[in-house]
Amino acid sequence: MNEMSQSTAAFFDLDGTLFNGYVWRALRRHHEARRFKLPTLYGYLLSHIALWPLKNAGLVSEEAFYRAWGENMAWLVRDVRVERAQAIWEWVTDHEILPNLRPEMRAALARHRAEGRHVALLSGTFQPLLEVVAARVGADGAVGTPLARRDGRYVGKITPPLGVGAGKAERLRGYLAGPGRGIDLSESFLYTDAIADAPVLEMVGHPVAVYPDARLAALAAERGWPVIGTITKERE
Repeated sequence: MNEMSQSTAAFFDLDGTLFNGYVWRALRRHHEARRFKLPTLYGYLLSHIALWPLKNAGLVSEEAFYRAWGENMAWLVRDVRVERAQAIWEWVTDHEILPNLRPEMRAALARHRAEGRHVALLSGTFQPLLEVVAARVGADGAVGTPLARRDGRYVGKITPPLGVGAGKAERLRGYLAGPGRGIDLSESFLYTDAIADAPVLEMVGHPVAVYPDARLAALAAERGWPVIGTITKERE
């Protein structure tokens, strides 16, 4: 990604925000359709679905819940060659993500581009997948979570921090020191759906809650932040 010349930016979360869905579900559909690493897939799902009742009971924090899902999702490409994984990222993008972009958010992305802002995706999603999505939607940058690799293969772990909560804020600061150098956050926008992203929402001058979970909806009402859409059931 090239360094930007604009002074303001618009950052978009992926799952539940730009994309009306979840990457873990998209990867599940890929693996099941291709009968790829099914024991690993089902082991991952069973061990992490068990966390839902703990989160809902308040025994596991929202951030810890999403961190476990996001970090361990790297199991799904353990021992996969980087070149082979590229085909997975493209399949997931073309078959699952692009057909399920929220129309109003794609319009918002296009509007910010037309107004001359730097547009970047900011997500806990794996960096190589996020880069494919960014290229497809015409974003200028992608700020995701790198996957650890060795000898041309993914090892089944992320390179910390995961881009969730405080980790997402750290990733954004790193982006501002590199490709996003010169961005004025006080005049920039950030769109996201989850209370876990409160640390990055607080960093920008124009935070926007998109189909927010209940706690983010309450925070947005308290702070007077714009809200796009409503969630009517428990977030998955």
